[in-house]
Amino acid sequence: MPKMYFAEFTNTETGETFQKFGHTRFNDAMKRLNYITEEYPKFNARVLAAVYHHDITYCQGVEETFKTLYPKNFWLEEKISGITECVKLDYETRKDLINKIMQLNKKTNEGLKFNESRP
Repeated sequence: MPKMYFAEFTNTETGETFQKFGHTRFNDAMKRLNYITEEYPKFNARVLAAVYHHDITYCQGVEETFKTLYPKNFWLEEKISGITECVKLDYETRKDLINKIMQLNKKTNEGLKFNESRP
């Protein structure tokens, strides 16, 4: 099922982290992120939160909204795929954003279940 994901990358050489918004058609967003970590093995990646929806355009819209609210705010030498979707967030902002994404996913899933149960 398509999803919008919020992931975190860690530079294994320096310990520095940054976050990335994205969307994918893969059931497992890590499949998408693995393309990046295979090309740039000094980065580890993990998904922090995701919003699932059957419509990929919904996921793209969620991603665009978060990119607008949290625009790219640093420079990265490596030109990873989706570099314009990357940000550096402080711990509290990161934590709040994870909670917002989880709440949105819950509301989205409840809405989908409601619509599926209607004749």
